[in-house]
Amino acid sequence: MVKCAERVPCPCCAHNGFKVIGSRKRQVKDEHGESRTFVIRRLRCDQCQTIHHELPALIIPYKRYAAAVIETAVLPASHLAVAVDESTLVRWRKWFLDLVQYWLFILQSLRIQLEWHETSTVDLSSQRLPVHQRVGQWVGKTRGWLGSLVHPVANHHFWIHTRSAFLTRSSFDTLAVSPKGSE
Repeated sequence: MVKCAERVPCPCCAHNGFKVIGSRKRQVKDEHGESRTFVIRRLRCDQCQTIHHELPALIIPYKRYAAAVIETAVLPASHLAVAVDESTLVRWRKWFLDLVQYWLFILQSLRIQLEWHETSTVDLSSQRLPVHQRVGQWVGKTRGWLGSLVHPVANHHFWIHTRSAFLTRSSFDTLAVSPKGSE
């Protein structure tokens, strides 16, 4: 079972009290395409009663591959030895480039709101630097940088999920409620 060592406030109400209400299994694939199963705790906030899942840094919300695999794939000109389709690599890179600027500005906002005091000055508004250098200013360039980037965003309830992006027209037809009397 995965258990977090840090105390993270509720993303919805900022309360620090959680009750463990169960767990669920979560499969994550490595660079060889082999799955590992983790048991993730389900937590309920004592104050607002919302349910959260406690994800370790090696898991990115709503992604099936480990964070290390995805962070290798989104680096420019990186040599890949990953067991995924080319279309998956293209989707990961597009996902990252579409959201990285948003994540960086969320981190900058959290820094101001939470009065994070750091010795270095990070200028996230500078568009002159390549995106990976701007990310490196915040979370470094060592392994695990993607988890360090996305987890504060998810933990503070700013995560944009794309689970419904792959619904087709036939999925909507199946989900549609039939009119009264026509069963």
